[in-house]
Amino acid sequence: MSGVPTSVPTSTALGTTMHGVPARYRTGFQDVGDDTWAWEQPNGDFGESNAGLIVSGDQALLVDTLWDLRMTRRMLDAAVALTGGTLPQTVVNTHSDGDHFWGNQLLPDAEIISTAIARKKMPHDTPAELARMARASRLLVAVGWLPIPVVGLLHIPGLPQLPSRRMGSMMRPFHFDEVEMVLPSRTFEGRLSLKVGDRDVEVIEVGPAHTAGDAIVWVPDVAVCFAADVLFVDTTPMMWAGPVASFARAVDQVLALDAVTFVPGHGPVCGRAEVELVRDYVAWVQEEAVPRVASGESATKAARSLLLSSEFASLPWSRWDNPASLVLTLHTEQYVLAGGRGHLPPRLRARAMVQMQMTAAALDRARRKRT
Repeated sequence: MSGVPTSVPTSTALGTTMHGVPARYRTGFQDVGDDTWAWEQPNGDFGESNAGLIVSGDQALLVDTLWDLRMTRRMLDAAVALTGGTLPQTVVNTHSDGDHFWGNQLLPDAEIISTAIARKKMPHDTPAELARMARASRLLVAVGWLPIPVVGLLHIPGLPQLPSRRMGSMMRPFHFDEVEMVLPSRTFEGRLSLKVGDRDVEVIEVGPAHTAGDAIVWVPDVAVCFAADVLFVDTTPMMWAGPVASFARAVDQVLALDAVTFVPGHGPVCGRAEVELVRDYVAWVQEEAVPRVASGESATKAARSLLLSSEFASLPWSRWDNPASLVLTLHTEQYVLAGGRGHLPPRLRARAMVQMQMTAAALDRARRKRT
């Protein structure tokens, strides 16, 4: 196994991310073990998701496709270069978010696998809906910071207003018009053992955590765990299902593996210390944020109080990207505490995303004042 990940870069310079900020690492496949690679998409922001490739002989397994066909085609071109011309015959979709399976249509001959719960959830958000949002986002970017109603764009009556440039920048890099949703052809519950050539691969259901049907992929011969969105590195985790306690259990399951290298769903490849820090963050949310919501404080108010506190600035995760993701997590926790089951429903999710973006703007203003 390689001790230091080796890039198969797409360019000689780091350049910028899809969202136009300086990239901290390169887009491309990184060697994380013998015939095992992680596809990294810096810096792990909205839609900048990772994937993985496991090869043995003429057999290859892909862990996740990406959010649109341009991103996925770029990754598959790089994968073919590594496999000597072979497209993956097997795909594992780790969960139901589109940025981990909407590229499936580019592998029409592959067996596609997910948890049963993930497959059930996948049709709930469609490429057509996101395409409408992406088209609308270009108008929002042109309008600038003028808060305008998003009602009509999302077809959700009563949705609050949102700083338009922030919403527009989230959607601008992506192209959903070409995407045709292709669902997994095989599902499982619990644990699934696969063979990739002569290599053993385990797919382990750990949800609910980030979503209701999360799975991780364990490659024991190289001690690599593809943790998907159970693990965010250098960017703040978020939770669409719940409760937070179940997210904590999922991270514990990742840590319980004898892994040396971890591939997050968002952010750079890492070691055990970074995973333990994510576990510490989730414990902090359990101890400091969940009791506030349980006592009746609104999710947004609880998140803002914590994120704008002087104590937060001293914590290691205060330096992660997107701290306002805590708003979404607490909206999900609030829904669960009120008796909700499964994913945060679309209307509540849209409101939570609006509040998350407005909180991010408030954090930006507070940061500018301090400097």
